Amino acid sequence: MRPGATWGPARPSASRSAYDVIGQCLLLHGQYGYRTELPIEQRLRDVLGLQIGDGTAQISKLVIARQFLGRELAP
Repeated sequence: MRPGATWGPARPSASRSAYDVIGQCLLLHGQYGYRTELPIEQRLRDVLGLQIGDGTAQISKLVIARQFLGRELAP
């Protein structure tokens, strides 16, 4: 098994969970959460960068399916 096969399935889930948590923080703080001097807005930018850096969730799911099923069953 390749090294990335163990942590690969957790990557899309982790970035999605982080985005959901930051979204809830922004809802809690309202318009003050979007101010650039507060850390909440900075974390939102960080999480968006993580999602872009990880690639799209569909590509990640395809790679995971290929690891477990093989290229014949997951083209």
